[in-house]
Amino acid sequence: MAQRVIIDTNVFLNVINREEPSFSPSKELLDLVDAGEVSAVVSVITVAELSTGFHLMGDDRGRREFLLHIMSSENYKVAPVDVGVADTAGRIRAETGLRLPDSIIVSSGLRERVDLIVTHDEGFKAAGEYIESVTPEEIVRGLE
Repeated sequence: MAQRVIIDTNVFLNVINREEPSFSPSKELLDLVDAGEVSAVVSVITVAELSTGFHLMGDDRGRREFLLHIMSSENYKVAPVDVGVADTAGRIRAETGLRLPDSIIVSSGLRERVDLIVTHDEGFKAAGEYIESVTPEEIVRGLE
């Protein structure tokens, strides 16, 4: 069974913006998702954050391609936010000091029963009692 992870916004941004040194491992991770070797959850928070960037850049084509890809792939699940996720996110924020969007991502991961959060944001370590955070490099190395 494929490892189930929730992918933070910055992993997608590394690939979209070709940001080194994180581009290669982030791209490898997303390629592993596309190949079905990793099962990925994406929070609607990540969708909103990425859509904002596409809108700011006037990249409607990129936005449509991104949305179509994650919505049509069997290997991605977009996790919605409901009252339960929002309430849990509030508790996570209160207990850890994590920013609210990141708390929603953690809460979404809990709801979707993911194994890990994949991110380059050290701040997620504050929520380690809920879900462990790892980098794309760590996931890729673990699957070699």
